[in-house]
Amino acid sequence: MPERKFVGKKFPSLFAMEESVLDFWQRDKTYEKSLEQTKNGEVFSFYDGPPFITGIPHYATLLPSIAKDVVPRFQTMKGRFVRRTWGWDVHGLPAENQVEKKLGLKSKKDIQTLGLDKFIKECRQYVSEVSGAWRWYIDHIGRWADIDNAYRTDNLNYMESVMAMFKQLYEQELIYRGRRVSLYCPRCATPLSKFEITMDDGNYKDVEDPAVTVSFRLLNDDVYLLAWTTTPWTLPANLALAVDENAEYVKVSDGTKQYILAHQALERYQDGSLEVIEYLKGNSLVGESYEPLYTFLPINADKDYKVLPGTFVSMDEGTGIVHIAPGFGEDDTKLGEANGLSMHETLDAESHFVTEVKPWAGMYYKKANDPITEDLRSRNHLFKEERITHSYPHCYRCQTPLIYKAQVSWYLRLDPIRDQLIATNKDINWVPKHFGPGRFLHNLENAPDWSLSRTRYWGSPIPVWQTEDGEMFVAGSIAELEKLSGQKITDLHRPAIDNVVLTLPSGKKATRVEEVLDCWFESGAMPYAQDHYPFENKQLFERHFPADFIIEYTGQLRGWFYYLHVLSNAFRKSVAFKNVVVTGVLMGNDGRKMSKSYGNYPDPKATIEKYGAEAIRLYFMGSKIMSGEDVAITEDEIREQSRLLNVLHNSYHYFLTYAALHSWEPTSLDKSNLLDRWISTRAEQLVNDISSNLSSLSLQAATKAIRPFIEDLSTWYIRRNRDRFVAGDKAALQTLYEVLHLLSRAIAPILPFSAEVIFQGLERAEQSVHLQSFPEPNVVGVEENQDLLEKMELVRSICSNGNMLRSQAGVSLRQPLAAVRLFGYKELENEPEYQAIITDELNVKAIEFGPVKKSWVKLEDRGKEIGLDTTVTAELAAEGRYRELLRKLQDARKKAGLNVGERVSAKIFAEGNALEIIKQFSTDLTKAASLQNLELLPDNSEGLTQLPDEDIWYKFGN
Repeated sequence: MPERKFVGKKFPSLFAMEESVLDFWQRDKTYEKSLEQTKNGEVFSFYDGPPFITGIPHYATLLPSIAKDVVPRFQTMKGRFVRRTWGWDVHGLPAENQVEKKLGLKSKKDIQTLGLDKFIKECRQYVSEVSGAWRWYIDHIGRWADIDNAYRTDNLNYMESVMAMFKQLYEQELIYRGRRVSLYCPRCATPLSKFEITMDDGNYKDVEDPAVTVSFRLLNDDVYLLAWTTTPWTLPANLALAVDENAEYVKVSDGTKQYILAHQALERYQDGSLEVIEYLKGNSLVGESYEPLYTFLPINADKDYKVLPGTFVSMDEGTGIVHIAPGFGEDDTKLGEANGLSMHETLDAESHFVTEVKPWAGMYYKKANDPITEDLRSRNHLFKEERITHSYPHCYRCQTPLIYKAQVSWYLRLDPIRDQLIATNKDINWVPKHFGPGRFLHNLENAPDWSLSRTRYWGSPIPVWQTEDGEMFVAGSIAELEKLSGQKITDLHRPAIDNVVLTLPSGKKATRVEEVLDCWFESGAMPYAQDHYPFENKQLFERHFPADFIIEYTGQLRGWFYYLHVLSNAFRKSVAFKNVVVTGVLMGNDGRKMSKSYGNYPDPKATIEKYGAEAIRLYFMGSKIMSGEDVAITEDEIREQSRLLNVLHNSYHYFLTYAALHSWEPTSLDKSNLLDRWISTRAEQLVNDISSNLSSLSLQAATKAIRPFIEDLSTWYIRRNRDRFVAGDKAALQTLYEVLHLLSRAIAPILPFSAEVIFQGLERAEQSVHLQSFPEPNVVGVEENQDLLEKMELVRSICSNGNMLRSQAGVSLRQPLAAVRLFGYKELENEPEYQAIITDELNVKAIEFGPVKKSWVKLEDRGKEIGLDTTVTAELAAEGRYRELLRKLQDARKKAGLNVGERVSAKIFAEGNALEIIKQFSTDLTKAASLQNLELLPDNSEGLTQLPDEDIWYKFGN
């Protein structure tokens, strides 16, 4: 059998290393093998929150994607079966807006002019093209996922499952059609959920609006009520005024007219000469009638244009009297409904004034603010005009300012299941903990009924068919549609589904309502629809429901997390997920949330190619963003993680170098050396830390444990044992081998590329580390060696402080000193092994215990002292000089291209002090510099090379 040698391939960059591993995984079909290997294991289920198909990935989408790789890799190595189904959110405004941009469409009218069939065709084309761009990024961050068999929300089977869920919820009387105030986008001409807008801070923007104080004349009295509004465009829809019936109001005079406003508001109007005439309670105003500003639409003469009590009236702004326009504001509409007011729909679907509002008919609502204000001024109803800046909601896709508008829509009732939602939330393990009983609970307690319908095009249809006389039928399957229509159904999208006419059992013809479903309904339905449940795959679905793990950023507390929870409780009376990790928000280069729609981030591809994907994995998984805190990504921090990874690979190649040099083979040896026992215990400690933290989904803690270990391995263990490795010490090589082997398996979930390279190099075979079992934690062993860990930590602290004293005293680390003295370190007094490390590290001849002498440099810390005798004798100076010459000669070896440990002859010519030092330390120099022999020449006749800044000339070889 040929001799096996440790030879590890060196790569020009971390990215090149990762490319090589990706190639191996593909050739080896490692991912497929991992699934086959664990197919009979206990299921660990996780749901992949499907990304919108728009655009290419950015750092904020890669962040959760990395976590979605770390946890499944770990669980797979623990023997569990982890299905990793990819998914695509395809429908909704995100895709429609992209197609509108592509086609240069500005409004819904433009879509209708183009033709709905052509628009839907373009939507299909767009979503089919964009998804391919993702594969490079997903592969190169090291994520294993089944993209080839991904579910899509525009898939016929997926949409049928959504239809079935809608019908079941309708039959439970949880879905109804009604009029309610919700946010409305004038440009997209569709209602939006408040949760969609409040998911991200960037959807609320500071805008400047008019703020007008308007006078309303009391009926049959020459007194005016003052009301304040920032939406003059709603005044044509005014039908009431609201006051706080318990507040104090005042009647004032400007010398010409009399006005009424809240006493607390009077200070905001003291720029005029207002004299208080009378004090009165708000309840005295309730029931009073006033003259309308405008009479464009029919009214309820008995109910409209009266003063009503309102619990929502605030004294913090305005006049303390609120203008009420039912249909344009939630409080306005509720008050109107409670008091039987009319509701004037003054705007059309695209928020232009209707023809009845004659002065401004066809005008966009925002543009009407100024002409309406001018009209009020001309009729002496404008008491005060100003401008204010306030936070205002905008459409999350097109960034158009939204309005609150009463709309007829399909809604899901929350109150019947609210208690259950709150109760089952307690069964979920939230990471971090505070999100569950905090923000998520607040959302559950306060959420309004869910507006399910969108007056748009590219989405799952609302599966409701209606006859001319109002009879409704809700379809729950394609089979039902085919039976009642006599047509073969191959597409559930508009306009095809709009052309499906049903003949109901009553014999009546029914046509579909036009709306499509909110795409968040589809996202919340993914646990069921991805498997075409309940039509097939029932056992598969039950095996994977609910999820053991999901992860997304804080915005999904109002998004995906919320909708999963609502639908699973409504549909299955169960949680949809057992454990959820909530990350913070990754900020873009403009200070806003990083988002494709903002375009506020550089392409991460360049960063991956420059620093390697594992640098990003290490940075993200160890960041406070994994604890729910917001962060802004910086290249410096990614570069630092790349540096750390190079340290790891240098340690690995250090082992390979000396294992090959000494033809070393793995064996079994007892660990008698203190440092060997220490680094082995530290490795076991790392396994414990990673295992326990990944098990509890504390990804930040698991990842942060890696860095100190790599530094311990490189800067302490390997550096302290260099002489042993150079000499081929079998115990040192065996220890480093075992530690690296253990390390490769422990870090595999977090650093899959590096783990693969190190593991295969140690095994000397193309055998994937990701098909190995995760190392069994050795909690007992680490606890038994706690004294070893603590004392080594103490030793390192002493050495660090001692070297700092050297630096402060201006003494080189290569200059031997006589002694170090320790006071207050009794635990080390009878520990010669630890003392030997200290004396060697600090380059001192002796270690003493007791108070530090006054003439020595010292450091005091909490009653303890470390002192150094910095007196350099002639003998110590000579040794220091020798060490400096040795360093320069070793540098010369490197420049000459000599391999580590390669023994060669050396010829040296030296003069003066340098000659004396070489003669004095020739034996030590020959050994330390790996010289076969050392020949001192009488002159430089052979053309030797000079050592920099030294009276020494040298030549290696014969």
